Amino acid sequence: MLTEPPISNRDRSAAPTAADLLRPAFRQFFWLSYDHIGLLILANLLWILLSLPIVTAPAATAGLFHLTAKIARREDPSLRDLIGGFRLFFKPASLIGLVDAAIAVILWINVDFYSHLGGHASIPGMLFAGLIVWATAFWVLIHAHLFPLLISGERSVRSLFRKSAVLTLHNPAFTVGITVQNISVTVICAMTGIGLLAIAGALTAVLLTTGHRSLLSRYDPGSAPPPPDQRGWTDLWRPWEAGKTGSSRPA
Repeated sequence: MLTEPPISNRDRSAAPTAADLLRPAFRQFFWLSYDHIGLLILANLLWILLSLPIVTAPAATAGLFHLTAKIARREDPSLRDLIGGFRLFFKPASLIGLVDAAIAVILWINVDFYSHLGGHASIPGMLFAGLIVWATAFWVLIHAHLFPLLISGERSVRSLFRKSAVLTLHNPAFTVGITVQNISVTVICAMTGIGLLAIAGALTAVLLTTGHRSLLSRYDPGSAPPPPDQRGWTDLWRPWEAGKTGSSRPA
């Protein structure tokens, strides 16, 4: 379980940069997705099926992250892990969904109200509306940490949002970077047409999971993710030649 980052006790000059954390995270994401592509497609379809009632979507998402956490730990994942996570995290994930819905309504009402003020109040109103838009952007960014923290053992919804906010404030470049990567992966899947339905959600979960594991190494070296996969392009296009090129999967 993640503890509050000991910001004041760290040597900031020795801390890894956002790029130092994002590069291995994306590499891990790529090869883990490549190795489990069939399972991820099935998991994505099951996630969509479980999310159809809408109210169960947060719990289904927690189940998906529970599965991708096992993939990231290089355990023996299966669709049963998604179902198990759906049941295990149903209550806290549902509370997260309720909080998100309430916050979304509040933000929308405030932006609409302040942006439509007239007369002398129009300029202050637009300024307030702009501030609320920035608050909305921050609210979106903290979700890069929310479900990975939930799966790692944090159950208190208040603590989940607080720690997600702290991680976002302490790692703004990393959080923006991992969010942009996720948007990019989703856009690429959307461009393929079927990819958006078949695997986009699962890929997002894998990327956020590997990103979270990479970020933890900044606070607790003992929780560092496995060594980066040493495979290269040859292993991607001609995997049967992996032994000849000297590249291989990590143990």
